[in-house]
Amino acid sequence: MFKAMALAAGLAWLGASGALAQPIGIGTSPQGTLTYTLAATYAKVAQQALGQQVRVQPSSGTGVMVPLVDSGELDVGFVNTLELSSSFAGTGDFINKAQKNLRAVAVLFPIQSGFFVKKDSPIKSMADIKGKRLPYGYTSQQVIRTVTDGILANAGLTPDDMKLVLVPNLIRGVDEFITGNTDLGYFAAGQAKVSEADAAVGGIRYLPLFDDAAAIARMQKVLPPAYISTLDPAPNRAGIAEPTKLLYYDYVMFVNDKVKKDTVYKLTQALFEKQAELSEGMALFRQTDVKRLYRDMGVPYHEGAIAFYKDRGVELTK
Repeated sequence: MFKAMALAAGLAWLGASGALAQPIGIGTSPQGTLTYTLAATYAKVAQQALGQQVRVQPSSGTGVMVPLVDSGELDVGFVNTLELSSSFAGTGDFINKAQKNLRAVAVLFPIQSGFFVKKDSPIKSMADIKGKRLPYGYTSQQVIRTVTDGILANAGLTPDDMKLVLVPNLIRGVDEFITGNTDLGYFAAGQAKVSEADAAVGGIRYLPLFDDAAAIARMQKVLPPAYISTLDPAPNRAGIAEPTKLLYYDYVMFVNDKVKKDTVYKLTQALFEKQAELSEGMALFRQTDVKRLYRDMGVPYHEGAIAFYKDRGVELTK
């Protein structure tokens, strides 16, 4: 009798523990993308902070992943500011499909991206790209199509000025470049897939964007959150042999609004306190400014993140 009662109590405790230890699901783009590396890096730190399992669950792209977070099938996601604001509002690539269950957590760091070519390509600048073969479409990562349009606008061009090679996602786009099916590649600088392309074709070279007022205005008409800044060479930045002006836009973390307040508090705390560990896994985290994790993007912040920011004195009026 006693043994039976003890066994029943043990099973009840295990059941309760299982409920408490419900895994946190982080949605990402395919392996090899910046979003996947970001999520994998953060998951290790988050699992320690929460004391429960954190699972990285890749999909074909952010256009697929964002609705999964909105529905609650996933808990956490990472996208750029344009995609988060447009998905919440139901505009752009999410027209008439507003994702109202999304809540912002933090602005993480800027992403630097642009077009690249083979190192020995006769294409020397953005002024030379008209009529060249360009990966395009990005049906499972539609925001990348908008970013591509913004880069073209910087050069005074539209997709109609290019020979478009349709691809479903970023990885496939670089693969088409590697196999010689496109003249231009597109990817965020400093990522593993860029290093793969660099090794495969004998070297690559990013094309500097124009930074005059007219070029920036054209770009921001298509891609309002974007700006131009200079990226310096570094050992992990294939294609950046000298200071190069690229397109910058911020990446953000978001969650489903039903994720518990205490959970989001701890997730935010990990971003704030674990900079060293995060930077070891992904160098971009070195650019995170913990005093600027909050920024008004037209998307409500989760109450757990707000509570943490108030406790730590992070400015909430920007």
